[in-house]
Amino acid sequence: MPEKKERNYGLPLLLLLIAGAAALIFYIMRDDETSMGPGEKYDHDMDTEPFSQGILETELDYTKEDFADEAENQLGASYDSSGRSPESGFDPAGYVQYVFEEAAGIRMPRLAVHQQDLGEDVGRNYLRTGDLVFFEGETTISGIYMEDDEFITSTESGGVERLHLDEDDFWARNYTGAKRLTDDEIESLHPGSYSDHDHPAVREAMNYLSTPYEFGGESMDAFDCSFLIQDVYRESMNVYLPRVTIDQFEVGKDIDEEELRAGDVLYFSDIDVEDSFREDGEVTHAGIYVGNNFMIHASRTEGMTQISQLNDYWEDAFTGIKRFDEMAVEEEPIVETAAKYLNVPFERGGSDPSEGFNTSGFVRHVYEEAKGIQLPSRSRDMWENGEEISREELEPGDLVFFDGATGKLPGIYIGHDQFMITSESSGVTTRHLEEGDYFSDLYTGARRYRDS
Repeated sequence: MPEKKERNYGLPLLLLLIAGAAALIFYIMRDDETSMGPGEKYDHDMDTEPFSQGILETELDYTKEDFADEAENQLGASYDSSGRSPESGFDPAGYVQYVFEEAAGIRMPRLAVHQQDLGEDVGRNYLRTGDLVFFEGETTISGIYMEDDEFITSTESGGVERLHLDEDDFWARNYTGAKRLTDDEIESLHPGSYSDHDHPAVREAMNYLSTPYEFGGESMDAFDCSFLIQDVYRESMNVYLPRVTIDQFEVGKDIDEEELRAGDVLYFSDIDVEDSFREDGEVTHAGIYVGNNFMIHASRTEGMTQISQLNDYWEDAFTGIKRFDEMAVEEEPIVETAAKYLNVPFERGGSDPSEGFNTSGFVRHVYEEAKGIQLPSRSRDMWENGEEISREELEPGDLVFFDGATGKLPGIYIGHDQFMITSESSGVTTRHLEEGDYFSDLYTGARRYRDS
């Protein structure tokens, strides 16, 4: 019996000794890992020399001193988890974005992970003022390198502060690398590069930068992606597009990726969706391609109209390309007047833009304002009194008619098989005679009214 007891006690003791030894080895290894020299975790990137000379070697109108001063001027600003201004405070990416724009006019992305998508890798031995440095915390953290292994970022504990790559264990151990913008990226992210651009829509779109994003917004105070597209093409090229992305994607010329050029519009699915009635795979976002793998768009993530790189995020959601250059409408007073009222809401019995329009009220108001022509008050009389014309004879300014639940629905033809009409769901909007089953199935004919 005693021998049996010794064997029973001996085995647990042996296991305990083995476990203790393993724990000691783990502790020693962990302690050794913790005491790694600063930067050793990423010393594989000490000697990567970038091709670009950095933002301070460009021909843009600022100096190294200007940039450094702007970066340092924000020292002491408070931390805010979503902040991007001195007044509200900064998060790290917001601080980087603010300094680059204020000092150099460069429109950096809002998110640190998208900032990290830009540029060339920079080894520690080649860091210079203006380079971006990155760290991995709960999320990616960005900062601006200054000199002598110092950088500036915004922290929860200290707000905007100057820190050292080696002297604080957190920053030393979580440093993941640095990036330097390329010359092409600097040019693409600077609005001044587009002032003489060949495509009028690209030039016009730059006037909308920084306008706040608002889903469904339809004014210059705030708007969404499809309103930006609609307004830019109307103002710059007399192209009258539908209000929402899914309808815009039904018109225009389809373009292969290999033929993509500045001024084309890129469409994406399942992006910036803020309502529950959208279907999976539905086109929900659009941006104007400006060249060099960048676009300008009204972005919910950015909170404003911004220039963005077409990184993996956008490539994954890419749906198609449209070109609208051939949809420009020649000058026609009726069409130009009608376009002034795009997005005015539907109002039953309405005949004035201040209160809204119904279908007949819209066309009557436009004809009287543009040509002094007083159309009949009822759509049935418009149909019966105008000059009948065929589909092939349609010209901008003619009236097109559709069968409605209670009578004829008139709209104004604007060319390229498109027309403007007032609908209960969209107000004054642009639609296509062939694309979309609703109006194409209900089309009944057209009438022309000459100057009286």
